[in-house]
Amino acid sequence: MKSLYKYLIIMFLAVSFTAEAQSLEDALGFNDNVQDIPAAPINGLIGIALAAGAYLGFKKLKK
Repeated sequence: MKSLYKYLIIMFLAVSFTAEAQSLEDALGFNDNVQDIPAAPINGLIGIALAAGAYLGFKKLKK
């Protein structure tokens, strides 16, 4: 039961920090002269990388 409370506290803190970071960015705004070209394009290999990561993660959890 203690681990459940610890997990819930960690998740609450993670969500609250994420929400705070988003509201701070909204408060500051951003420059409209930004070039919207991504630094690294996302291609079709992302799905393969996610599947490989999920496989390795499940494999490690099974040990």
